[in-house]
Formats: sequence, structure tokens, C-alpha cells
Amino acid sequence: MHRYSIWILSLIASLLPGLAAEIASAQSLDGTWEITAVIDNGRVVDPTDVSMYYAVDGRVAVRGQQVELVVPMTFQRKQLPFIVDATKSPMTFDLAGAERTGGRGIFMASKDTLLLCLSSRDQNRPTSFSSQPGSGNMLVTLRRAAGGNSPLPTTPNIPSYQDEQLRRMLVGTWGHQDTDSVHYMTLNNDGTVNERMTWKDQFKQLFHQDVQSTGNWQVQDGVVTITIAQSTDKELRGQTGSFRVRSINGSELSAVDDNGQVRQEWKGP
Repeated sequence: MHRYSIWILSLIASLLPGLAAEIASAQSLDGTWEITAVIDNGRVVDPTDVSMYYAVDGRVAVRGQQVELVVPMTFQRKQLPFIVDATKSPMTFDLAGAERTGGRGIFMASKDTLLLCLSSRDQNRPTSFSSQPGSGNMLVTLRRAAGGNSPLPTTPNIPSYQDEQLRRMLVGTWGHQDTDSVHYMTLNNDGTVNERMTWKDQFKQLFHQDVQSTGNWQVQDGVVTITIAQSTDKELRGQTGSFRVRSINGSELSAVDDNGQVRQEWKGP
């Protein structure tokens, strides 16, 4: 869903302490900041998605020359580095590893607000603070949190499950959706699985059939592995995927898949 992983956003926020050192007129930017808006390649990111995919509670904390945030679902705390050039106009930043992941950007700040615009991996540095469709730019606005130094959320105790307990809880139909489609996964008690992907777009509904697949699933050491045996999409036949369950209850499932992406599933009827 997102072109930037959670750690890239944490690097963006890590510009804050460097900026405070470079701009004499600005007060120290140490403290806690709230992500108030994200526009990714022209698409306005829903505030609930900011907390779900970018940072727990949508907040980052600046401490000297590092920034800290809590990664959603995994609840890991991250701290990471940056390069700032305040002699440019607008001022520029380069995130660590920008050659591989993107992260060349521009920024400006006032006492309690920071505006960042960064490019995707294959794009040049932005020249203006905008994120139009097709530009590849991500525009992020942050605001100083009330109280200035309010702490980040504490790391909760992540529940642990025995494999047999987890297997029983997983039996049933689960679903999630992305920009283009809705995905359903039915994990049967006998170890078989049925999957169905339906298109949201009416044109695709007319000219592209739903994708239906069958196969098998198992749980080992908290990891769910699914192997597709038959599918209406021949490219999926013989494919294997997996995800590690972070939390599960009667209505929701949170997991991290084999690409490191967070999955949030709802329980179907």
C-alpha cells in the first residue's frame, strides 16, 4: 500500500534535531511531534492509516541527534541518522541509504510546525512543497505535541500463542482490502485454504474475473504458511506465502508477512 516502510518515515522525522542546530532563529525542536497530514503521490493518507502503518499514535520523539518512534503492530522502537544542508533554498535533506530507498527532500519549519517533501527512489529531489499524482513525492506535516515532551506509547506485552491454540483461533474467513481489490482467506479446520480476490473497479469487474485459489495451510512457531495448489491465476499456482501473527481475537487479526508488511485482517461471517 505504501512506497515507504516505517523506518523511512522515522528517518524523515530525524531531520528535526539537525534543523534546530542549523537555524539560529528557531528554538530547540527536541520533544514529541505529531504527524498531522501525509499526502503520498497525490493521495491523502487517512489519519487512521498514519497510526496503523507509520507510527503508533502518529507521533515521533526527538532526543538530541536521534528520533524515536514506535512501529505499529511490531511495537519496536526505532532510532535512525540524516544529512541536512541548510545553505540551500529551500533547505535539503538526504536520508541514510537514499540511493537505494529514495528520501531526497526539502523542508521548512517554524517554532511548532515542520513541513517535509521527499521523493521516491527513482525521482529527483522535489523542487516545491507539493505531491501531485504521478510525481512520486510524499508531503508530510508535523506539529509539536501539546506539552512538548509527552512520552511515546509504552511498548505493550505482545501476546504469545501455542501453535495448536493459534490454529484453532485462525479457523474461519478473514479479509482485508487494498486500493484495487478485496481479499478473502478461509482457513479450514482440515488444513485446506480457499482464497478469493475481487476487484473494486467496475471496469475490472467487467473484463477481469475474480481470482480464486485453493491450497493448504499450517502453523509452526507462530508462523502461518499457505501453499497454493490450484488457482484461476496460473502465476499463483505452486506459490507459498507466510505471515507471523502478532495478535488475534474474535474479530481482528494483526500480522507481519514475509515481505515485512503489516497485515490487518477482519473476521468474516
